[in-house]
Amino acid sequence: MLELELMQSANRLVNDVIGLKKTESVLIVTDAAKLNVGRAFALVCRGIGNETVLASMPATGEHGNEPPKTIAAAMKAADVVFAPTTHALTHTRARLDAYAAGTRVVILRGVDEDMMIKGAMTVDFKALKETTAGVARALRRAEKVKVTSPAGTNVTFSIGGRKVFTLDGYFQEAMGFAALPGGEAPTSPEEGTVNGTIVFDHSMDGIGRLRRPLKLEVKDGRVVSVTGDSEHTSFIDHIFENDRNARNIAEFAIGTNPKARLTGNLAEDKKRLGTVHFAIGDNKSLGGNVEATVHLDGLMLRPTVIADGNEALVKDGKLMV
Repeated sequence: MLELELMQSANRLVNDVIGLKKTESVLIVTDAAKLNVGRAFALVCRGIGNETVLASMPATGEHGNEPPKTIAAAMKAADVVFAPTTHALTHTRARLDAYAAGTRVVILRGVDEDMMIKGAMTVDFKALKETTAGVARALRRAEKVKVTSPAGTNVTFSIGGRKVFTLDGYFQEAMGFAALPGGEAPTSPEEGTVNGTIVFDHSMDGIGRLRRPLKLEVKDGRVVSVTGDSEHTSFIDHIFENDRNARNIAEFAIGTNPKARLTGNLAEDKKRLGTVHFAIGDNKSLGGNVEATVHLDGLMLRPTVIADGNEALVKDGKLMV
């Protein structure tokens, strides 16, 4: 029964959201933990009549880590890539190279069987597209942004002139990929402008649900200190030791999906309507200038987002746009 439900969901996503054409060659990139999701997409695509290859690779270790060279080459050769993987391929050179070669890449980072048939994936995608576009328009008007939260976030940064995207599940030509489940309007803060305190109070990539809030002190766009649960701070410190550019504040985004649940998995958590997430590390895929080996998101609940000192985009977790 679960296999049928997975195929039903995959069929909706392949046909109604991505709009796969019968003439397009398809590559499904997955790993052992997400193989059932990958198989569902493969069966749907083969049922349509597309030339379809299912490739299982080792888990890459962390979001933003590069896949094997054989997978990267195959991604460039396909017309469409569906990537239900444990760790996101979004912020990788492999994904950027595939886009440059004309491939449409559909990112399904961390999407498991439960996420395929419940929560954020069940949203009205047409309505979600309108909501996300509205938030993106408001961010494009903004020059300066201030974010606060009851947990202690108090940070300011500049986004004037930066690209703002609409990750609503549909393929985004400007970014070169689609992200499922959909539901966020992301941008990349201008390098060197982020100052203040960012507190993740629910979940973070590489950790999952947080036992205690994780507080990042940021100066001139870079994380200068991290406090919180010792196990979690050790994880972040290890990331910073391996890559100095991982300290970069790479992303700011507002969640727009009313069906998204808080599960501890950022793939769905960060899409929840009225939440905010920031990321550390690589911002190349968002139009920035910093290249890093990782891109890790952290979520905050009940944020307030003020644009240019007077326009409330989010107020205590409620979308105002």
